[in-house]
Amino acid sequence: MKKQTYGAQAFSIVEGGKLLVAPTSAKDVVAVEGSVLGGSNHLPKRWDVIPSLSAELLDAGTNKKKKGVIRGALADRGISLSFSAGGDRTFFSGQCLPEDLPFLLSTIAECLGGAHFPEAEVKAAKARALGSIAELKTDTNMQARIALSRILYDTAHPNFSRTLEEEETSIRSSTRRNLLDFRHKFCRDGLVLAVTGDVNAGTVRKAAEKAFGKLPAKGFAPLAKQLNKKPSASAEKLIPIPDKANVDVLLGAALPLHKSDPLFYPAYLLAEMLGGGFASHLMMTIRERDGLTYGVYATLRGFDGATDGYLRIWATFSPEKYTESVAALRKEVRTFFSTSITEKALLKKKEEITGSYLVGLSTARGLARILHQFTIDGRDLAFLAEYPDYIRAVSLAHVRAAAKLVPLHKLSFAASGTFPKI
Repeated sequence: MKKQTYGAQAFSIVEGGKLLVAPTSAKDVVAVEGSVLGGSNHLPKRWDVIPSLSAELLDAGTNKKKKGVIRGALADRGISLSFSAGGDRTFFSGQCLPEDLPFLLSTIAECLGGAHFPEAEVKAAKARALGSIAELKTDTNMQARIALSRILYDTAHPNFSRTLEEEETSIRSSTRRNLLDFRHKFCRDGLVLAVTGDVNAGTVRKAAEKAFGKLPAKGFAPLAKQLNKKPSASAEKLIPIPDKANVDVLLGAALPLHKSDPLFYPAYLLAEMLGGGFASHLMMTIRERDGLTYGVYATLRGFDGATDGYLRIWATFSPEKYTESVAALRKEVRTFFSTSITEKALLKKKEEITGSYLVGLSTARGLARILHQFTIDGRDLAFLAEYPDYIRAVSLAHVRAAAKLVPLHKLSFAASGTFPKI
């Protein structure tokens, strides 16, 4: 029996690119989600700020057009377009009327292939980035996240975070030349483009071939799988920040998993059962029963591209109840792993996840995002329909096998904020 693909079609385009097209019932709306190879993981750690600076300025002027011309033409047509940087890729996202799709795609390709990075724009972007760093120095959540990553990972690993002071140094020393050198390696080999909505596959393919065929054939290449070399340890790091009304707390452990591993989805379900939403174990106990916080969550993080990631448990507590709250959090994490990984909890979470997924497929933008993500994860179109069945097929034995990967007695701890005086 042929699998439902929600009307989506896949094409190979521009010598190495992949195009996904899915017409939907959305009238006069087209959603575009895509990416090219090239992110912070392709660069030495000292230059990991370059992709984000580049993404911010890709539409700030090209070799052919000034910023005002590009942004004005998009605004006149009611087109939205944004760029962002990731570990392995640079992403773009847009929305337009059907008749404006060729213009949107050609603008994206022009920005990727010809961004000029004017000196004045680079200077302004660096100033904004330095301003953000200054704010992050007093951000309790960010400080805890940085500290946890430095505990969990070896210094060469993509998930190891540099200090904000090191980021500042990199921003100050970044030049227009650095951005140009990075952008010059964007290529059509590895391009992934998803277009959904009020579209015709043939028209989209023709417009995509014309637009992205102008990019270089080769440049950035896929990265090999990353493996963490740092052993698990129950290390602890506290970052005091005065005059804060909260303490952000993180517990975490690196996991020997990649997205392609059989236990990835069981581990995802495990994290969701522990702290994924209001019906999760931690929310029902630490928040609803004990009233110790308004937010406590568990998620899988750091699985960008070929990277092995980690389990992260986050909560925010008041300084007055910090000691009591941390003890309760640790206790409930242990309780969950010992008694709360049950068939009933798993079934409820599987229903929640599959329901949310199907709702996401119902919009043009949601469908485009899912098509794009599954493609860069190496999945084919059939996985659109298979994903709910894949989740439903995860057994309690699978989840318990994933749970064994978590070094429960070696969870690392990081916290930042105003701590109680001892």
